Parts: sequence; structure tokens; C-alpha cells
Amino acid sequence: MNRLAVGLFVLLLAGCAAPKYVYERRSATPAQTDHDLEVCKREGFRPSRFAAWPSNRYDWDVVNRCMGRKGYRVTLPEE
Repeated sequence: MNRLAVGLFVLLLAGCAAPKYVYERRSATPAQTDHDLEVCKREGFRPSRFAAWPSNRYDWDVVNRCMGRKGYRVTLPEE
């Protein structure tokens, strides 16, 4: 019974994780991409949003639109 409860809890937490995105721009260095992403994450941060993980406090639509305005192609990673 305890194993089942732990397993369900782990699956529940995994479902709460924020989506991962890939940001590509031909002329961007990794440092520039990191900088631009941090700027966009500040724009998309929602401190009033309840979240189990800090990454879920971002409005990822806002972050992705910001990165798109900076010239990045936003995609989901291939699995």
C-alpha cells in the first residue's frame, strides 16, 4: 500500500513540472541565449501564481513570445 501511495505521489509531482523548450537563433552564443532567457523569464514571472515548483510560476506563453520577439525559434525538444 505504501509503495502504491509513493508511486502515485511521484507521478503527480512529475505532472506538475514545467514544460521544457528549446530556443534557437543562428547568431546567438550560449551566453546570449541564457541572458535573453533570463530577461524574458523576468517578464513572464507571476509571483501570485501558486506552484509546487518555482518554474511553474512563469507564464511560458509570455516567455516564449518574448524569445520569439528576440529572434529565437521556440520548439519543444524531440524525445
